[in-house]
Amino acid sequence: MSEFQRFLAKRLAISIVLTLVAVSVIFVVLRLLPGSPFESLVTAGNLSQQQITEIRAMYGLDQPMWRQYLSYLQSILLFQFGYSILRSQPVWGVLAPRLVNTLILLVPALVTTAVLSSLLGMYVGWNRGSKLEKLSIITTTFLRSTPVFITGILFVIVFAYNLELVPAFGMRSISASPEGYVETFASLDFLHHYVLPFTVSVLYYSGDFLLLARNGVVEKRGSEFLKLHRAKGLSEMQQLARAGRNSMLPILTYFALRLGMIFQGLILLEVVFGWPGIGRELVLAIQQQDYPLVQAAVFIMALAVIVANLVADVLYAYFDPTVSTSGGGAA
Repeated sequence: MSEFQRFLAKRLAISIVLTLVAVSVIFVVLRLLPGSPFESLVTAGNLSQQQITEIRAMYGLDQPMWRQYLSYLQSILLFQFGYSILRSQPVWGVLAPRLVNTLILLVPALVTTAVLSSLLGMYVGWNRGSKLEKLSIITTTFLRSTPVFITGILFVIVFAYNLELVPAFGMRSISASPEGYVETFASLDFLHHYVLPFTVSVLYYSGDFLLLARNGVVEKRGSEFLKLHRAKGLSEMQQLARAGRNSMLPILTYFALRLGMIFQGLILLEVVFGWPGIGRELVLAIQQQDYPLVQAAVFIMALAVIVANLVADVLYAYFDPTVSTSGGGAA
């Protein structure tokens, strides 16, 4: 077995352990919450105590904790999420459309800001000390440091209420009833609702990519290989292109990490804009203590982050020869 294969096996083992820890934490934390999923139903008189007992038995909540845990592990690791307690629907049937809505919003936003911010970061890094560099760093750092719900509320006030250019909330008009993904996501009504949360998402992600690209080009600018290219008579833009290409690895690995974190959504952004994504659905499920729904949503989010970290580690180890796969630092 080669050194890289040993590194890959080690990272896979760590990822499996992290997954088990994550699902165990989900199980314990949910059971420590005060109250139960049925408390509000009993208070409202919708269910009798006998009906509650029968439902608890149906979901296995009357079993000893260790038996619940083993049953939970088996179901969650086989992606058999069961039924939502309060919605009486398959959990995946509830989460799948919300996850699609989140990805439709955040994946294009992440790709857009990764491309535009990285190109701008490379340019200002090459022209270090310019007014554009200072302005772009200050602006993107401010946007990244400001909580996303604050930026979202500000945009809603300015563009939705004051200027009345776009709707403030939701993914479509109340009267709209599209069928299928094409009618849902390829309509002017959807785009009208989409532009505001998309813009806020792009601005929120922009600072990290700009600074990564800028710092990479600044580091490469005085390197020997660029001096050689300069001696060969390459133009400034050609030199910048080569410096940018050689500083892409940190950007690609960070993009992989961010892509994994997208599966949890920007929860506060979805709440502010009333966007029916997985983050907003998780907030509602936690409030209602819908155990199967919360367990499945958090498991999907945790698994996506763990897989993204694994991909980022492998990318770095595979493409960067200066990174040691034995864990002993630079080779």
